[in-house]
Amino acid sequence: MTLTNLEPEVLLMVFMRISGFVFAAPVFGSRLVPVLVKVWFSLFFAFALVPIVGLEGGLPSFGSPAYFILAAREVLVGLLIGFISTFFVYGVEFAGHVLGLQMGFAASTLFDPFSNTEVSVIGRFQGLLAITLFLGMNGHHILLSSLAASYQILAPSAKSLAASGAKELIYATSNVFMVAVRISIPVLSALFMVEVGLALLAKTVPQMNIFVVGFPLKIAVGLTVLGFSIPYFAYILAKTILGTNADLRSVLGAMAGG
Repeated sequence: MTLTNLEPEVLLMVFMRISGFVFAAPVFGSRLVPVLVKVWFSLFFAFALVPIVGLEGGLPSFGSPAYFILAAREVLVGLLIGFISTFFVYGVEFAGHVLGLQMGFAASTLFDPFSNTEVSVIGRFQGLLAITLFLGMNGHHILLSSLAASYQILAPSAKSLAASGAKELIYATSNVFMVAVRISIPVLSALFMVEVGLALLAKTVPQMNIFVVGFPLKIAVGLTVLGFSIPYFAYILAKTILGTNADLRSVLGAMAGG
């Protein structure tokens, strides 16, 4: 299919999934990106993907209720792809929230205007670091290639979606907690040893005020280990982004009945 014989109903169907993805995916869906930019980017990417989209079963006639139902389903599929692509950000911020509580930053939560939620200082720092590393390792290219591959796995003309996709989605959601645990292990381990040391110190020197000593000590140890563990953080993040690509393919394949 070329631009000279491009069918508007096919372009619109492709545009629906891409627009859902762009409005939900990390970086692309940020509130810092104007809505008009998102729309034009979705349209441009739709023009690029139309020639590779397979429509073996054809589409309902343009303007029919079946066509608009299929278009709404494509928007939901795009939102689902963008939602799964954001799991690594949720995992990183959740890990930062746990670390902030353990280090003593429970009262230093900030309002995040981008997600309309309160996040800890450590969680916000790790979230911004994750986005920076994500762009540095061309993670946005990986997501766009996964979006393009989604049309080969689950074509817009698919008549129905298999219920087994929900099981794969639940499994992919559990990876948020796995990412949080893996990222927070170095700092949590160090803080646990600090807690053990403070407990032994409280037994041997009961006259010492452990709370006064422990509060700055945990902050100092936590920040130090956090700084030294950034290479480990980048390694886990790279594996997580590649795992997100595999999760996307698994969920879409299960929805297609594969």
